[in-house]
Amino acid sequence: MPRRLLTPRWLGLHALLLASLLVLGRIGWWQLDKARGAGDWQNYGYAVQWWLFGAFAVFLWVKLVLDDLDPSRVEARREQAEQELPALVQPQAPPPADDEDDELAAYNRRLAELAQRARR
Repeated sequence: MPRRLLTPRWLGLHALLLASLLVLGRIGWWQLDKARGAGDWQNYGYAVQWWLFGAFAVFLWVKLVLDDLDPSRVEARREQAEQELPALVQPQAPPPADDEDDELAAYNRRLAELAQRARR
């Protein structure tokens, strides 16, 4: 195991993974015992659900380890995501209304100024 995975941060993550697997596994077994006693399919589903949560925790842990060992993976995914993003379209201001009301026209000008200031 690389030294990088033995830092205090990683030791805490390893301990968190083990603790969560123990808790999720134990809850899954408890739910399975409850299902066997009551014969309720819903409890069988809950038992599987808890074990799937544990599998997801392992998946995330493996992903974190691989990303930490090879930081270029993270950068490559970030670049790919940026290329896939659609170009942002700047909203156009609506054409000024031909209102006779000076107060409303002043309010609309103020909103347009604030919108322009927010774009900067």
